[in-house]
Amino acid sequence: MAKKLIALDDGHGMATAGKRTPYIPELGRAIKENEFNRAVVKFLKKELERCGFDTLLVAPTDKDVPLKERTDLANRKKADAYIAVHYNAFDGSFQGADPSGIEVYVYPGYKNKPAGKLAAAIAKHLKQGTQQNFRGIKEANFHVLRETDMIAVLTENGYMDNKREALLMIDPLFQKEVAIEHAKGICEYFNVKYVPEEKEIPSTGFLDVPLNSYYAKDIMRAKALGVLNGYPDRTFRPEQPMKRGDLAIALMNLYDKLNKK
Repeated sequence: MAKKLIALDDGHGMATAGKRTPYIPELGRAIKENEFNRAVVKFLKKELERCGFDTLLVAPTDKDVPLKERTDLANRKKADAYIAVHYNAFDGSFQGADPSGIEVYVYPGYKNKPAGKLAAAIAKHLKQGTQQNFRGIKEANFHVLRETDMIAVLTENGYMDNKREALLMIDPLFQKEVAIEHAKGICEYFNVKYVPEEKEIPSTGFLDVPLNSYYAKDIMRAKALGVLNGYPDRTFRPEQPMKRGDLAIALMNLYDKLNKK
């Protein structure tokens, strides 16, 4: 099967007027919307390519590329889907009404069409991440939804004028989580298996035993001696209480070692 091409749009440019949070005293600055959008698209590109998709960045620089240029490029390259990543705003203030949450948009009349199915797949996974209000799949006459020849979805992943969600914008873990949720939804829609990132195994040999942990050396020695082993998923679970069955295995391993001498 030929690879699917996914056009990725990171919303506005860094210098786009008004597209930022209110001033945040703790940071000494406002957060620009594109700080979030760009980071998520960067992560999403890697996620999709690892799963076997081709990707097309329709606004690859910090410049606010005109919307027509973005959709024209996606149409010219015959992308199979267009994903625009954004962050919402209400009144530009942390005071007063304080809406929050996620919205997913398709072009009017497309909710029950393929674009709506893609939106539903992405929304399904967005709802499983960081606790946020889910405000629904909505319809809007946005340029990127109207002028694209392929299925197109625009996501609003929080509110810039909600203090909690504003601070999430620059959290790398949240950025990556949102990218993974988008990728899982896209994979689900196209019936492609989602391939998670291969985690780097620390030199201890276990995913959950960092080399600088206070018990790392003892765990490594126990493993080398054959007294204690990890689990099939390459974890040791050092904070988990030992079950009687595991204790019996460890004791018998120790007994065997002692009797070999």
